[in-house]
Amino acid sequence: MNRRSSRDKDTERKEAFAVSPATSENIALHIVRHLVRGLGKAEGQGISMQSLRHWWTVSLGQRSDDFKLGLDYAATCHWIEHRPDNIIVLTGQGAEKGSATR
Repeated sequence: MNRRSSRDKDTERKEAFAVSPATSENIALHIVRHLVRGLGKAEGQGISMQSLRHWWTVSLGQRSDDFKLGLDYAATCHWIEHRPDNIIVLTGQGAEKGSATR
């Protein structure tokens, strides 16, 4: 009988539900497009993290874990900046990315 430890099972579950890099990119693009097209934000303008998270989780009914992954991806790509006062600010690259058509 081959028994796996509970740690192995937990790791397996997390990997099964992990968001792929492509999905993280899609989430980041969705957030940036909302900032530009939905809210009319331009380079240097921002919104509170709380308001943006509310839009993602309540208005769209999405998971907050996915929101965090998307924000992290967008920050890594320099599309947004996360200020210490919990304001998400759109960068020049983010403004371009958010306004680009698919």
